[in-house]
Amino acid sequence: MAVSYLEYGGDATPVSGRYLAHNHLPVIRRAFLAADLHAGRAQLVDPTVLQAAALARVNSTYAHHAIAQEANRVAIEGKLLPLVPPRLKPAQLPVPLVDDVEIISFVRRAGVNRVLEAAIAVEAAQ
Repeated sequence: MAVSYLEYGGDATPVSGRYLAHNHLPVIRRAFLAADLHAGRAQLVDPTVLQAAALARVNSTYAHHAIAQEANRVAIEGKLLPLVPPRLKPAQLPVPLVDDVEIISFVRRAGVNRVLEAAIAVEAAQ
């Protein structure tokens, strides 16, 4: 995308957000670049999402969600939908019913101590 210098008026030099994020200028040059941005001698164009979020004083995660939810903007601003959709819980599988005969047979094969150790490990993991 070509940048028109007249679009930003006068002598303002366009400075892209990507350039600001990735330049390797010494700290003094960056300080004067900040001064130029403040004074209007330089104009920020195409800020990164992180830069735009910082300028708007919003969490960058919210900014990313706003970009993804642009089609639902009116409903979200009207508080009909949340900006950040709720997280889906993992589906819980139904516990199969096991009759007592099978459990007794398993405990006899594995041993009571091993079954108790496994039960303790399961409880600790939850």
